[in-house]
Amino acid sequence: MDDLEVGRYWNESAEAWTELARAGYDVYRDSLNTPASFEMLPDVRGLRGIDIGCGDGHSTRLLAEAGATVVGIDIAERFVRHAEASERGDARGIEYRVASAVEL
Repeated sequence: MDDLEVGRYWNESAEAWTELARAGYDVYRDSLNTPASFEMLPDVRGLRGIDIGCGDGHSTRLLAEAGATVVGIDIAERFVRHAEASERGDARGIEYRVASAVEL
């Protein structure tokens, strides 16, 4: 399996994943992964970063909210569309791109 095939699988599940995660069903992300990840980060105010595998932009938006300038990339275009829609609804200066981390 290569990155493009993985991207197709993520793209196929993006609608359901985004709907369920935004409805609060991604308990692992919300209760453990995101808080633990952000606890390890330094103060990001004024820093620039890239969120590789940004999905629907959840962590990307939190980073921007904390003061970072962030670009989010994901191989699944449907996830990027969801992230861009959130940005249009509540702009935080985030740029999103469809891209494969393997090709970076």
